[in-house]
Amino acid sequence: MLNKPMAFISKLARYIIRRWHLLIFMIICTLLTTYINIYIPRLGGQVIKNILEARDFNALVWLVIQIVGFTGVLGILSFLSRYTNGYFSQKIVYEIRNDAFRSIQRQSLAFFNKTDTGQLISRATTDAERIGRFLGFQFRMLIETSFLLVGVVASMVMIDLELTCISLALLSLILVNFSLFGKKIRPVISESRGHFARLTSVLWESISGIRIVRAFAMEDYEREKFKKPNDAYYRSMMKAASLRATFIPITGLIGGLMIATVSWIGGLRIIEGKMGVDTLYVFSYYAAMLTRPMRLIGMIWTGYQRMAAAGERVFQIIEAEPEVKDKPNAIELKSLKGHIKFENVYFGYDKKPILKNINLEIKPGETVALLGPTGSGKSTIIHLLMRFYDVTSGRILIDGYDIRDIKIRSLRKHIGVVSQEIFLFNKSVRENISFGKPDASMEDIIRVAKIAQAHDFIVKLPNGYDTVIGERGIDLSGGQRQRIAIARALLLDPKILILDDSTSSVDVDTEYEIQKALSALLKNRTTIIITQRISTIRNADKIVVMDNGEIIEEGNHESLMAKKGAYYRLYQTLYEAQKEVLEAVEARKKLEKEKLILTRDGGE
Repeated sequence: MLNKPMAFISKLARYIIRRWHLLIFMIICTLLTTYINIYIPRLGGQVIKNILEARDFNALVWLVIQIVGFTGVLGILSFLSRYTNGYFSQKIVYEIRNDAFRSIQRQSLAFFNKTDTGQLISRATTDAERIGRFLGFQFRMLIETSFLLVGVVASMVMIDLELTCISLALLSLILVNFSLFGKKIRPVISESRGHFARLTSVLWESISGIRIVRAFAMEDYEREKFKKPNDAYYRSMMKAASLRATFIPITGLIGGLMIATVSWIGGLRIIEGKMGVDTLYVFSYYAAMLTRPMRLIGMIWTGYQRMAAAGERVFQIIEAEPEVKDKPNAIELKSLKGHIKFENVYFGYDKKPILKNINLEIKPGETVALLGPTGSGKSTIIHLLMRFYDVTSGRILIDGYDIRDIKIRSLRKHIGVVSQEIFLFNKSVRENISFGKPDASMEDIIRVAKIAQAHDFIVKLPNGYDTVIGERGIDLSGGQRQRIAIARALLLDPKILILDDSTSSVDVDTEYEIQKALSALLKNRTTIIITQRISTIRNADKIVVMDNGEIIEEGNHESLMAKKGAYYRLYQTLYEAQKEVLEAVEARKKLEKEKLILTRDGGE
C-alpha cells in the first residue's frame, strides 16, 4: 500500500497530466534557462583569462556582448517559464476547488452532521491554496534545482574531480539535515492545519450567531471559545518556526564551509601553479551556485510537507462517497400523481433508532398534518421522503416506485419544501424566489408572490423585486422570509408540497391570508404539513400523531377528537395556548362572511 505522501502525489498527478502540455513547455523553458545560467560563468572565466593573459580588447568586448545577450534571453525565458507555471498551477487549483465543491454538493446530510462547516470551508479554500502555492513557485524551483544540480555537478567534474568530490561530501550533510527536518516538521504542519480548521469553524459559527451571542451577553464566552483553537494554532506555528530556525541556518553554515574549503584548496593550487585564476573563478562560481539549490531544498521540502498535509485534507473531501446516491439503473420521473406510501419503515443512525415500523399512506391531492412533540420523528419522515437519508429497512413508494429506484434530482424536482429554518441567499428577492427555477418569467414570480401574500411588502422595498435582502435574508422580518420561501416552493409547481412549520413566524392576519391562499392551491397537490397550529391542523384531510418515532394515532380531526386519546389531549393543550389567535382568526372569517352576504344582498 502506498504511504500517505505517495498516495497524495498519485492523486495530484491526475490533475497535472491533464495540463501536460503546459508542464512540458515550462520544463523546456527551465532547461534552457538552466543551460544559460551554467554557460555564463564560463564566459566570465574567459573574460578573466583575456584580461590576465591575452589582454585582447576586442575579444573582451565580444565576450561582454555575449554575456549581455544571454542575460536578455535569460530574462525572456524566465518570464515565459514563470507565466506558464502560474497558469499551470492556478488551473490545477481551480479544478481541485471545483471538484471539492462538487463533492460537497453531492454529499448526504449525514456527511454535514459529522463535519464542521469551518472545516469544509478551510479545506476547499485555504488547503487548496496551499497546493497552488507549491505548484506555483516551489514546483518550478524543484525542476530548476534538479536541472541545476545535474548541470553544475557535471561542469564541476569536468573542471576538477577531486574538488567536486570534496564539495559534494560536504553538501551531502545538507541532505541529511533536511531529511531530519522533514520528519519533524510534517506532523507539526498537519497538526497546525487541524487547529486552523477548528479556529475557522468557531469564527464562522460565532459570526453566524452574532445576534444570539449579543442577546445572551455571551461575548466573553465566545472570545474564550475562540481563544482556545487560536492558542493551539499559535503554539503549533511557533513549533514549526522553531524547527525552521534550528535546521535552516545549518544549510547556510555547510554552504559557507564548502566555499571556504574550495577557496583554500584552489588558492593553494594557484600558488603552486597547478590551477589558473580563471579556472578557480569558474569552479568557485559553480560551487556557489550549488549552495543555492541546496538552500532551496529546505524551502521546497517545507512547502511540500505543507502541501501534502493540506492536500490529504482536500482529497478527503473530493473522494468522499455520499451515503445516499443513485443506483446505476435509476429511473427519471417525468410526471407524478403524488401517491406516497411508507411500508414498514425503520430508520436510525449510529445504532440509535429514530423511526419504528412506520406505515402511512397519503393519497394524491391529500393534505396530511404531522403532529407530535419535538424528537418524535416528524422531520425525519420528511428527510426520508426527500432521500436526504435512506431507510434502514422497509421502503417508501411514490406512485408505486421505490424512491431508491428514482434518480435523486428527478425525485426532488417534484417536491417543493418550505422548511422550518428559512435560508435565503444574499441576492435580490427575485433571485431568491426563482432559485429553483432561474429561467422563470417575472409574471410567474409575481404570481406566486401574491399567492404567498408576499407581493405587497416586496413592492414597498427600496428596489422592489430587485432589492438585495442581505445574507440569510437578515434585512427582512421572520414572516417576510417565510412568505418568500413559500413563493420559492410554489414557483416549482410541485406535485408534492412540504410545509415544515412554515407559518410559525407570521402574525395572525398574515397566517390567515396565507392559509386562505394555499387552500385553493393545495387542492391538486399532495401536501405534508408539520405544525403545532390548530388552525392548520383542523383543515387537514388526515392527522398523524407521532411519539418516540412511532405513529400512535391517525385520522381526521373529528374522528380523533371522538377517540379522546393522545390527539384529544394534545389538542386541548394547544387550544389553550392558541385560544386568542383562534378566536381572532374566527372573528375575521365571520367578518368577511358578513361582508360577502351584504355585498350579495345589496347587489340583489
